[in-house]
Amino acid sequence: MGAVLIVKPSLDQRISLIAFGLAQIAMDLEPGIRMLIGADGVLHGMTHTILGALIIAAAVVLMAPPIGLLILKRWNKEATYYKQKWLVQSGVMTRISVVTGALFGTLSHVALDSLIHQDIQPLFPFSRANPMLGLLSHDTVYLLCFLAVALGLIAWVIARWRSSRTLADRMPAHDPVSVSSGFWKTWTWDLRSTWFWMLLFAATPGVLYGASLFAILALVAALLLHVPRSRSRISNKGGSAKENLKRLSIAVLIPTVTLAYVFTVDKQIPKYAMPIVKAIESFRAEEGHYPPTLEALRPGYLVKVPSVRATVFQPQIRYRVTDGKPYLAIPSAYGDAFAAHEYDFSANAWVHYQ
Repeated sequence: MGAVLIVKPSLDQRISLIAFGLAQIAMDLEPGIRMLIGADGVLHGMTHTILGALIIAAAVVLMAPPIGLLILKRWNKEATYYKQKWLVQSGVMTRISVVTGALFGTLSHVALDSLIHQDIQPLFPFSRANPMLGLLSHDTVYLLCFLAVALGLIAWVIARWRSSRTLADRMPAHDPVSVSSGFWKTWTWDLRSTWFWMLLFAATPGVLYGASLFAILALVAALLLHVPRSRSRISNKGGSAKENLKRLSIAVLIPTVTLAYVFTVDKQIPKYAMPIVKAIESFRAEEGHYPPTLEALRPGYLVKVPSVRATVFQPQIRYRVTDGKPYLAIPSAYGDAFAAHEYDFSANAWVHYQ
């Protein structure tokens, strides 16, 4: 937070601390998930590029206002209750503050991490070079961030104490934070139920398990439920045709993006599973037979079973030896319920059965 606190006193209402904080959380989701699943090597992938940062910033711009307004409401209520009116904030998140906070949050994150992490390629896909790596040491970067937090926080407190008391005095004791009308309200707050259910039933299974079934069902349900309503000009309990069209857009977008992610991840399974194949072949070359189980490969041939899918929970790898012939298969999200990536040891190739 040091990067934003050092500029907050001068930019004030033109940059949102909440949007900046949400951007930091969003940026660290990928390395966090990779650490949870035990991914080796690269922790900072596409999200830690300039292009990825811009995409994440756009998502934060959409999601920050409804979340931020709830936080502001609670903050102002607590500040008023404890009679600290100088801490009361404006109840409106302006578009410029959200955009500035989101962009500054994601781009500064990439810049700072590029200084100290070797696996970051900030210019990808245009270049794999990292011209910023090593310009400052790891300890220096953290020291500068700490100093920025301390100095920025002091400057912000002083600025708030001197300039915000008038705003606090004008605000009623229990003034609810208003959700301003416009783009943010109509596309986020008014449609929050659609966002919630689509993210829960379509995106969450895809990110956690690499499952495509729920996203497909959500997409089909969206088309069946919302298309007829969107074509109608008559308002009903579900809202006007215009509102239904917005809900349809969200209900189609989230499952579609989820399916694109799941299928892309699924295609990488053979690549990530190759260390298992090599370990099995090495075992056979030295022992004269295939290992009875994957556990027999540890630790001499395989330190640990690698993560084969970029999801939080890994699929169950099926391996057995029957009549001296090995069988290695990994469930696939692309195809029916019995789809799998199977390795043909005689042909030395992966086969995708759908």
